[in-house]
Amino acid sequence: MSTVDNSPSGSVAAPSIIGEFPCTQTQLRCWILDQLNPGNPALNVAVRWEIRGSFKVATLEAAFRKVIQRHEILRTRFIEKGGQPFQQAFSDVNFKMSVIDLRGMPPEQRQSRILSIGEETAQAPFDLSIPGLLRVTLLMAENERGFLLITAHQSCFDGWSIRVLGREVGEIAAAIDAGRPPVLPELPLQYGDYALWQQEYLQSYGFETEKTFWRETLLGAPYFEVAPDLPRGQVKTNRGDILSIAQPPAFTDRMDAAARAHRVSQYSFGAAVLSAALHRLTQAPTVLFGSQIAGREHSDLEDMIGVFINNLVLRFDFSSDVSFADHIRRVSTTIEGALNHQRMPFNKLVELINPVRDPARNPLISVNFNLQKAFLEDRRYGGFELISSPSQSPGVIYDLSFIMIGRPTGWRMSIEYNADLFEAATIESLLQLWKDAYEIALEHPEAPLSSLVAPERGTPASAKAAPMDGAIASATPVDTRMDALAGLWKEVLQVPQIRPDDDFFALGGHSLLALRLLSEIRARFDAAPTLQLLFKQPTFAGFAAAIFDVGEASAPPAKAVNPWELIACKHGTGIGAVYTLNHPFLYYRLANAMPDEVSVHNVNMFHADLAKGLDRLRIEDIASQAIDAMQIGKTVGRVAIVGLCVNGVLAMEVSRQLRERGTDVGVTAIIDAWAPGYFASLPKREQKQWNRERRRKRLAYFTRKLLSRRIRLIDYLKEFEVSLSLLRIFGVKAGQYSPEEEANEAVTKLLVAAARHYKPPQTKDPSVVLLRSSATHARARQLRFGWGDAIGDDCPVVDIDGWHEDSLTSTGIRDLASALSGKLAGG
Repeated sequence: MSTVDNSPSGSVAAPSIIGEFPCTQTQLRCWILDQLNPGNPALNVAVRWEIRGSFKVATLEAAFRKVIQRHEILRTRFIEKGGQPFQQAFSDVNFKMSVIDLRGMPPEQRQSRILSIGEETAQAPFDLSIPGLLRVTLLMAENERGFLLITAHQSCFDGWSIRVLGREVGEIAAAIDAGRPPVLPELPLQYGDYALWQQEYLQSYGFETEKTFWRETLLGAPYFEVAPDLPRGQVKTNRGDILSIAQPPAFTDRMDAAARAHRVSQYSFGAAVLSAALHRLTQAPTVLFGSQIAGREHSDLEDMIGVFINNLVLRFDFSSDVSFADHIRRVSTTIEGALNHQRMPFNKLVELINPVRDPARNPLISVNFNLQKAFLEDRRYGGFELISSPSQSPGVIYDLSFIMIGRPTGWRMSIEYNADLFEAATIESLLQLWKDAYEIALEHPEAPLSSLVAPERGTPASAKAAPMDGAIASATPVDTRMDALAGLWKEVLQVPQIRPDDDFFALGGHSLLALRLLSEIRARFDAAPTLQLLFKQPTFAGFAAAIFDVGEASAPPAKAVNPWELIACKHGTGIGAVYTLNHPFLYYRLANAMPDEVSVHNVNMFHADLAKGLDRLRIEDIASQAIDAMQIGKTVGRVAIVGLCVNGVLAMEVSRQLRERGTDVGVTAIIDAWAPGYFASLPKREQKQWNRERRRKRLAYFTRKLLSRRIRLIDYLKEFEVSLSLLRIFGVKAGQYSPEEEANEAVTKLLVAAARHYKPPQTKDPSVVLLRSSATHARARQLRFGWGDAIGDDCPVVDIDGWHEDSLTSTGIRDLASALSGKLAGG
């Protein structure tokens, strides 16, 4: 019998950095996509294995831990230096396998729960700055049957790695159970060695020949895409779904025989079938789609875990109505040429071709195709066997991805699609078209391509909307900042001059140069532009106007508006919602920490004009405006309100008014928020004592942080009034507050003034949860922050690590999320 054994994994020594390496080009691509959308789940590799037989949880966990020790890439994180990412390998990571026991669940409910958990684990984001980008969950379905849900980030894992991982986990686990050493190949290299090799290759003469081939192959190629059913948004989304059909076992023999008859590979045959189907569907004279190759040309790479895959761009021209047989031969020649020049990293290919950038599209590739046997080999290891199972989509990178996976049970045809662009009915028709194309190619290869009839589609909404936004802003440099920014563009792009309508990418800019540019801007200016902003505003004038807020002087005076702005951090799958007040740059982590069914929003006044009467409003009036901005409908369900410091006082009043409006407030979480007037009511001696204690603790906290290199010296000096004043006196630019810091200070002052006269109703509010950071003395627990009968008698006080705002880091956010989740689910 297989048992659930959650025995401790033992103590782990503090990990240390054992190596730093450049990123490979695929890792760089992953980094860029993660910068555009931090935690992008579409970059997750999700795998599901079925495990049958006699196995122990502790043994499986030990096997995964051993694999992690064998492969440095599974103990790696990513950091940025001067706008360029690097990978750092650590000596160890504290890996723990999650175990969920479903054996007590009715069988009719178990399968749906397995699918829902698989979806949750597949879509949970990774933080690339934390080493160990691999997580594993074991679902116990029966005594001798379970499912291993494995999610890794694409920057350290690819399809071939699934096979390596399966072999090693199975062999190590079997060896542990048998009391023998595992039989595993020695690893002559680690992934960092491969990264160094690739860096050298990109500077070699051989790489120049790759450039020549791809420049000629893709010269003048149009951007190919299938017209979507729904309008394309301004930025790319990754909400995906997948539809599949299973081919009967006989299909395998038919496809094998056809590929041999045409003297092509199964992949070439499949690529010919799909390109013909897409040509007939779109009537486009040129079809392009991407595909991934293993990239493990050397035998030393075959037993390594890591990301070696590379994207190839395949171009198929249709000049006449040829037969399927002729088209298959042409496609085979096209693929052979691409494979002979497969060492061109996709990231470098984008730089070489330099297509027009569009934040709503992938460069060069809209459609993707893969045909392969399942990576995991169904195999017995000791007392158990590992069996490949269909995985679930964590998110989509491409508009459409056509996937053929071969298993012992037969081939499975799947289309993974962007659900924000395509309707399920369209995908079903595409699956049928694809299947029909196979039937003609298999049974009637001499038939012309025109014999394949594409399904009728109505005019998509997008036809009325990819044209691609090419508007050029007319703003001109108006101050010294513009001159400095133009100099920076010239420096990064190596061009003699910059004009207002010059396009960053048209001048030779690419994603890596963009990262360098943004890093320099953050260092030299009081601005924090994103990569997404540069894609949306690629001209110098448009980009400068966006980050410096110029060109607005001639705009007509704005009407009085609500000073609060609503930001949707995450749209949950359920009806519960969390609303945080101000500090939007601190609470964004909360979206990832809350359960998937909970929505997370932020309302803030950071962009409000605080000089237009807001300083005269009562806290009750400010709360009412915040509620109006929240736009809480009747279907929202139970909500949570969160506020830090004086925003906690505001949260109390927001919750009170929401209840009056009929909203179910399940929790009011206030962090380091003393009741108004309580501190001032203390004797002067006690006030001074508290202030001295706070200063000493603050100095000790940030000094430890500085010595452990978790904070820069300039940021350390900005934490103290004396050193901050000196920085300003001597004109140190880095010592000035950023726009976000200035806005935070201004809003805080306004709320403090409004809160001085606030008298919270003594209603013993049962929803309140108090959170105490390191900045507040432990006596606050006994005093319950001075709220008295305004909060319930059993109001919990939760300690969170960190100093005040600094407490809303990963650990503090997890503690906050736990407190919110419990209260939101409590009723």
